[in-house]
Amino acid sequence: MIRFAARPVLVVAVVKSELDLGFANHYGWQRDELYYAVAGKHLQGGYVEFPPVTALLSALARFLFGYSLVGFRVFPVLAGAASIVVAALVARELGGGRRAQIIAAIAVGFSPIVLATNGLFQPVSFDSLATLVVLWLALRLALGRGSWTWIGVAVGIGLETKYTLSIPVILLAATFAVWRRDALQLAGIARATAIAAVLLVPNLVWEAQHDWVSVHFFVHPPGSATDESRPQFIVNVLLLVALVGIPVVVAGIVRLHRLRVARPLAWTVVGSVVAYFVLGGKSYYAAPEVLFALAAGAVPFEAWATRRRLWVAGAAYGAVFLVALPIAVPVLPLKTANAHGIIKDRSDYQDEIGWPQLADLVSLNARGVDVVLASNYGEAGALELFGHDLPPVASPDVTFRYWRPAVAGQRALLVGFSPTDATFCSRYLIVARVQMPVDNQERGEPIARCDLRSSLPTLWPALVARFGE
Repeated sequence: MIRFAARPVLVVAVVKSELDLGFANHYGWQRDELYYAVAGKHLQGGYVEFPPVTALLSALARFLFGYSLVGFRVFPVLAGAASIVVAALVARELGGGRRAQIIAAIAVGFSPIVLATNGLFQPVSFDSLATLVVLWLALRLALGRGSWTWIGVAVGIGLETKYTLSIPVILLAATFAVWRRDALQLAGIARATAIAAVLLVPNLVWEAQHDWVSVHFFVHPPGSATDESRPQFIVNVLLLVALVGIPVVVAGIVRLHRLRVARPLAWTVVGSVVAYFVLGGKSYYAAPEVLFALAAGAVPFEAWATRRRLWVAGAAYGAVFLVALPIAVPVLPLKTANAHGIIKDRSDYQDEIGWPQLADLVSLNARGVDVVLASNYGEAGALELFGHDLPPVASPDVTFRYWRPAVAGQRALLVGFSPTDATFCSRYLIVARVQMPVDNQERGEPIARCDLRSSLPTLWPALVARFGE
């Protein structure tokens, strides 16, 4: 077996991690991170739009670091470092030597999608690692070196991380049945399935207790700032690896296809991208499969890359990297990034600015009310983390609907509910408007005093039906 290039791969992982951590506290908490931080205080078997692993990691981050933003973001950075190691291992499995492994590590670790997502505490980084591990283990199985037990563990944990892993798992089963039936062992499949099923029990129990709310959520998803048209999906998939990496991705798919024993992996990659396209998924759902092909492509790239070609390719990759860096990593001061349209171009940056100020403004206007009612999870999360001496905070949005505090009074302060939304109020008076340093979806939203028409528990089912996503 070819030796693993541990030292240079570790160097790549450390350098990339230092880049993300060096700017981890540059702007602020992102909207989704606020939600996940609160979810870590409510450990349960599932959440409306994500399984429990993210909340478990959130609870661990709070235990280790308190509510330190850098502390929270250590976990996706570590997931990115582990993904770099897995990328090098993929190249090694396909016969790649030291240089191919280093190329795979650099190409994956410094791809725009990995740099951008590892800078935020979101399920994307954890899902990407889990999917890469599953594909790597499936490749080992195809090459006669795999373990059904570890595949079961990886699939179980991966599905408890993000449901999108179900697509490549289904495709792996189908493609192995078509091209590598000889690699399928009934006992091994049964063992892997049993292990994955046991690991999924907490989530399945929670879903059954909550009327399979996640299924309804994904069948009828709400609008999102990251929604894409299908042409945008295609462009963004190409941008996952900065365009210049696409030939290496294609070379990886071709390499896997031509290697008969690994052919199921080639078609799993292609099939996953097509499935997300057809099903209306977002381009970043396909990132792990594209990154796996990128790592596989490092092997034929190594054979093609003479010293001159390597310098040319490296210069092209470096140029694209420098152009994309301010969009992927918050390296620029906020004023500079805002002046050059970078904040506007990346919705994540828009959603990192101004949450403590919003909480301070709400605190100033919350005297004498019994409850603060937030229209979305970002507002609710910000009030939970940054609010000072606030009354209980409630929101009908996503999983916050299940965390409604016990409130007897009917005096409420509404955040983000317009007069036409607030039909549940007998009196509605705007007392302030949200001020944000950048133009995001919260800027200008009303903060209003409201006398509820009935008690909050009585109104809650209607609020969830109308405003819950």
